[in-house]
Amino acid sequence: MSEVILNNTFLNKIFEIKRSNSKYYLILFFVWPFLAFLIALNNYSDKAAKRVVYAFIIYYGLLFVNNNTGMDSYRYVLDLIRTAQQPFSDFFQIVGGLYSDTTVDIFEPFVTFIISRFTTSAGVFFAVWAAIMGYFYLRSIDLLYNRYHRNISWDALIFLIFFVFIYPVTAIYGIRMPTATWVFFYAAYHVILYRDKRFIWLALSSILIHWSFITVNALLLIYYFAGNRNIIYLPAAIVSFIIPNLFAPFFQLVSSRLGGAIQNRFSGYTNENYVEAMRQSYERTAWFIRIMNDSVFYFYILAIVIIQIFYKDYIKSKYQENLFSFLLLMISFVNFGRVIPTLSGRYQVVFFLFATLFVFLFFIKQGGRKINFITLLGLFPMLIYSAVQFRLGSSSINLWLFSPVFGLPLFLPEISIADILFK
Repeated sequence: MSEVILNNTFLNKIFEIKRSNSKYYLILFFVWPFLAFLIALNNYSDKAAKRVVYAFIIYYGLLFVNNNTGMDSYRYVLDLIRTAQQPFSDFFQIVGGLYSDTTVDIFEPFVTFIISRFTTSAGVFFAVWAAIMGYFYLRSIDLLYNRYHRNISWDALIFLIFFVFIYPVTAIYGIRMPTATWVFFYAAYHVILYRDKRFIWLALSSILIHWSFITVNALLLIYYFAGNRNIIYLPAAIVSFIIPNLFAPFFQLVSSRLGGAIQNRFSGYTNENYVEAMRQSYERTAWFIRIMNDSVFYFYILAIVIIQIFYKDYIKSKYQENLFSFLLLMISFVNFGRVIPTLSGRYQVVFFLFATLFVFLFFIKQGGRKINFITLLGLFPMLIYSAVQFRLGSSSINLWLFSPVFGLPLFLPEISIADILFK
């Protein structure tokens, strides 16, 4: 019994590292990174703890398992190796950008080129991208966590956790889309809730990371200049469920105005053969993958409707009204975007982030220790979605990431979580 008490006391002392003892975080991180990460999560309100979480995200990137030839991450590393073989004089040819024939992005080839001047290591490559994405990922989480920390409730905690899993750092196998998504969310949060125009340029920069954010930014600009015009947004949202193809000309107009590779990409995505191929591919996928997006999407539609009708008094603040108006626009955007299967799913992720924020802010205002029935309705969709995200990212999570001694996994054979759990 005395040993149990001693062990519990020891663990309690470890998990109570505070800012005044932040130097011990560094020591512990080198002794056992994962334990330092867990302790940092327990004390996440401390700045030192947040730095440890950020360091662990970069460490995950350094140990990234890249042996799945079917994932985008494998292709990115091949591009890194090819880029390393090209001379510095080819810089502007490699970073061609929006009007090149080979790419419609600028940021990814730029980062790849810089890294290629020093190394072709996949670990270093993904550590850099984990640092970039992780920065905006954690800054976005902080926007919600800081509110939650001041007014704790079980409902808000559940939606905060789901927010973390909507586009987790393990999604970095696709580097461009998750990075662009978190850059856009962090910037758009300030533009939408507080109409802070200083963040518009940051939101627009997401276009340089992933070209498809041209349309999402166009929506943000429409909202910023038009304001809360629910008399227009609400009918448009309703109509979008009935005749979603109505919005197809918008995508074609945007692509034709920009020209170059972007126009070619839009044309390819809207091609009838491509759309049909995507539909057939979708029908062949597992049932839980087919329902993961739609179940969350329609849950949030229902949750927003319930809150607007029955809990109107809890969403009277200006920033909540702003967010609701933008969500109406996003609903129309997601539904009308279904004419382009690949892009529609990507836009849904952006909608999920802002819809989660809306419900989270509602529960922060409401408070209380009991689980609301709205949360209970969303548990199954959120669990399915989070489980699928974990499965997708598990092939890149190195099992040795959880082992003691910083850097030791670099000398051990790569074993992913997927290799252990799903094979």
